[in-house]
Amino acid sequence: MDSKALENLRVLIVDDQRSFQLMFKGILYSMGATNVAFAPTGEQALAKCINMDYDVLFVDYHLGTGKNGKQLLEDLREKKLLKPGSIFMIVTSENTVPMVMSAVELEPDDYLIKPFSQRVLRSRIQKIQQKKHQLKALYQAMHDEQYEQVIERCQLEISQAGRYQQFCKRVLAETLIKQQQLDTAEQVLTQNLLQHRSGWALVLQAHICFERKAFEQCLALCEEALESNRYFAEALDLKAKCYMALSAPEEALKAIQQAAEIAPHSIKRQYLVMDIARELHDTPQQVSASKQLYEITRRSLKQDVIHLQNYIRTVIEAAMEADDPQLKNRYQQETLIALQRARLDESMIRDIDFDLFEVLCQARLESLSGQQFQAKRTYATVADLLNEQEHSLADAVLLLNQIGEYEEAESLKQQLPDSTLSNPVLNAILRRQTESTGERRAHFAEHNKEGIRLYKSGNYHEAANQFEQALELAPMNTGAALNYIQSLLQLLAQHANNRSKPGDAFERCRKTFRVVDHMPLPEHHRVRYQELLARFEKVRNELRR
Repeated sequence: MDSKALENLRVLIVDDQRSFQLMFKGILYSMGATNVAFAPTGEQALAKCINMDYDVLFVDYHLGTGKNGKQLLEDLREKKLLKPGSIFMIVTSENTVPMVMSAVELEPDDYLIKPFSQRVLRSRIQKIQQKKHQLKALYQAMHDEQYEQVIERCQLEISQAGRYQQFCKRVLAETLIKQQQLDTAEQVLTQNLLQHRSGWALVLQAHICFERKAFEQCLALCEEALESNRYFAEALDLKAKCYMALSAPEEALKAIQQAAEIAPHSIKRQYLVMDIARELHDTPQQVSASKQLYEITRRSLKQDVIHLQNYIRTVIEAAMEADDPQLKNRYQQETLIALQRARLDESMIRDIDFDLFEVLCQARLESLSGQQFQAKRTYATVADLLNEQEHSLADAVLLLNQIGEYEEAESLKQQLPDSTLSNPVLNAILRRQTESTGERRAHFAEHNKEGIRLYKSGNYHEAANQFEQALELAPMNTGAALNYIQSLLQLLAQHANNRSKPGDAFERCRKTFRVVDHMPLPEHHRVRYQELLARFEKVRNELRR
């Protein structure tokens, strides 16, 4: 066995424990390593890798408050900072199933549990080195995403019955499926499964069945794979997708929850959890998955403020749907804490006006607490900014529908950018709001339409009653408020002509003006508002005589 396995290689140790760094450096020196660098955080390791190519990286899974080892590996691959022949080994004392399986799913070159012997370390490294050397051309093609070359190199290794033919069969099948060459991939897998019913081949065959909508066959293959390895999270993902396709969301949720317990740090998996939970109206599960998505991405290259926004939107939606006052309050508090945490998180990349998003969320919370007038006032402070901040249009739509400004909400909805339409979580929230407010909107429209008809026929008293009922459904609706004011002013004019007492019409008119006072209004509403306000002032002066 070669005692100088690391000779002339550049090595990077990524670990936040100084004592381990020094101890590990001694072990590596005995294996021939003389060029050893250290990084205590994932961020520093990433910076070093930008400036230097490393041959071997030993990375601890937990790295303090920053990126963990898995996130560092994702970032290095995304930025193409790992050479095809580089070795990335996670070295950690963490041996819980969720941590191990989440790391293994990303397929580092190896995962070594502390404590370990020098003999074990040397043996593992040499095996990886031999494989990387033998399949050098294949790893290069994979790194360059040259899929035709990947296929050719795999076929060559398999035809020569090489030592790594099983690995090459798996890569070949995966690549063919990725290229939608399903028939060829199935031929590779069928031959392999005749020899050995390996888990990876079963799951890849299940993928093909899913693509062909053979859902029952897909389920059977997944079950067989899980019999050999109950921690096969990918098989559980496929089961969940099959059950959803078969209109069995309860079974789908069971499967995806098992997968998330085994390996929770997968973005695709957590999105699937959210989709299934939404189908079942399982609010707590939606909140949990959206929070997990935010936590997974906040320290990685995949960090995107959209995950934070979706988490906060999901919690607000949960608060809206909660019947229990204590649960509603808990979700409201969770929203405030998330906003505050984001405000203080200096590492969060914000390519949007987060302050505007925060104000709109605050207004939605005010509306949730019954403060509809204050919610509308809060909206008025930022409404003019929306033309330049398209990213917040959707949140404005959610708020306006919440307070009953249905016409303005619909107008803004027509302006939603493509980035919003491509956000599955936000799209689902918008769709759910449209469905949940549909009946209220319909009744509101009926009362408003009937009020307009009665007004035109000169029945101002009944028209006012219809507009009043419309405002009970949407207390902050500007159009209905102006209609109501217009009807009340006609009643006041009749009382003035008859020299009779106006009753409470004047007071109702005065209070309704508050709905539109100092609010940003569309041009047609603004002109109408000014005309009605002038008429109201005239009536008030007449009543004072």
